[in-house]
Amino acid sequence: MTIFFRSFVLVWLLALVGAVGCSSDDAKASCGVVVDATGFADVAKAKELISQNLPEFLGGCGWVAYAAITGASVGSSCQHRPLTLVTGHDNPSIEEKIRTQLLTKAGERAHDLLGCRDGSKGSDVLGGLQVIADRLGAAPAGTGVHRVAVFSDLMNNKGVDFKSCDFADPEARSALVERLKGGGLIPDLGGATVTVYGFNLLEERRPECVPPLRELWKAIFTEAGTGDLQIV
Repeated sequence: MTIFFRSFVLVWLLALVGAVGCSSDDAKASCGVVVDATGFADVAKAKELISQNLPEFLGGCGWVAYAAITGASVGSSCQHRPLTLVTGHDNPSIEEKIRTQLLTKAGERAHDLLGCRDGSKGSDVLGGLQVIADRLGAAPAGTGVHRVAVFSDLMNNKGVDFKSCDFADPEARSALVERLKGGGLIPDLGGATVTVYGFNLLEERRPECVPPLRELWKAIFTEAGTGDLQIV
């Protein structure tokens, strides 16, 4: 076992302890995990972001669905079935043991998506969000609010190419959002709490893109109907 892998396992298990600390009564949210398997996945910090942030996110989830961002996210072969994280067992200790196993599996699935390749080119971030919106729409009844974690730098280049980062002008942003809306490229994330992890990695290679692209995505997520939004 390599030093890196031992470190990864240790970080994940320590974080998992905090996640399991949530009782099954608290873990009621229907959750979505979106993982960018394009160039973002080649950045070393991408794995760290999942290891450090996913366990806490999953701690409040009773059910979780997945979506991969690839060059053709809708219909991609990179996918996993949703996973129920609460069994409702009468014995609390057995429930906790089972939940620990399920949370571990949930994390493994996210890391698996990060390494998945379906042969497509480019980065279809909007398509990945559409996939998770559709899957959340099929969440079981009674699992509470919707929460979404997105592990990506949000550099979409399919459908509309964001690499120019020419979105500083509010009117230009509004026009692009309307164009995306008219093309059916903005998903319905009505009321979902969304947290994006990894956007700040853009500062290392394209710092000039960070402010305008952040504002563009705020406008897109607002149009998508999200509730609380954090882009970090």
